[in-house]
Amino acid sequence: MKKTKEQYVYEVFQSIAEGYDSANRRISLMQHMRWKKAAAKMLCASLPAGGRVLDIGCGTGDMLQIIAKEKPDALLTGIDFSPNMLKAAGERTKDIPKVKLIRGNAMHLPFENESYDGVMISFALRNTEDYGRVLSEAFRVLNKRGCFVCIDSFVPENRIIKPFYGLYFTFLMPLLGGGTGKLKEYRWLNKSTAEFISARRLGSLMKKTGFCRIKMKSFLFGACIAVRGIVPGKPVITGNTGKGKDV
Repeated sequence: MKKTKEQYVYEVFQSIAEGYDSANRRISLMQHMRWKKAAAKMLCASLPAGGRVLDIGCGTGDMLQIIAKEKPDALLTGIDFSPNMLKAAGERTKDIPKVKLIRGNAMHLPFENESYDGVMISFALRNTEDYGRVLSEAFRVLNKRGCFVCIDSFVPENRIIKPFYGLYFTFLMPLLGGGTGKLKEYRWLNKSTAEFISARRLGSLMKKTGFCRIKMKSFLFGACIAVRGIVPGKPVITGNTGKGKDV
């Protein structure tokens, strides 16, 4: 029987949890933490004091750690469907107060409506089976002052950069990520990016879900993009979010 995308992704991340952080450093040419910090600033600029933040697909907990440093009074929840990833997240966040880790599904969040002030999903949306469902769930659990940020990998639209990107992600990235031992798993990460929707399409889908004031920040010629959306009725609080553009 053919595996569903969810089943396959679960097995991939269970397999690569150990060594995942170091692989990301190599794959992103040492840039991924800088990108994540920028995304965290986009989220935290709109958080109230003591704000509640949900990190969907929290993985090894690095984004939770970044948000905790950016907003020390925040109440943090991380959710992931991989026990191995959550184990790594537990080790990373064990000294951070007010962090809760939960095993669960991004398409069926086990939280009440309007439970959070901010929702983050970093490099995880493209690995889900239904992007629209995940966005709807994020929208549902955000209150009327809520901010949502998605940062992920995209295929650059620049016609000069795109061929070089394709060569790198198809041939070199899987080797840098997992060597010969995890080549199949890291080829999946290339496939998931190649099949992902464009950032422009993601912005449109967020608008359709109900988010407004969509803003994008691009990194490395569009190979990584952070997309922010606000729940209607929330005044945007100006903060150190870096340069971006409203669409």
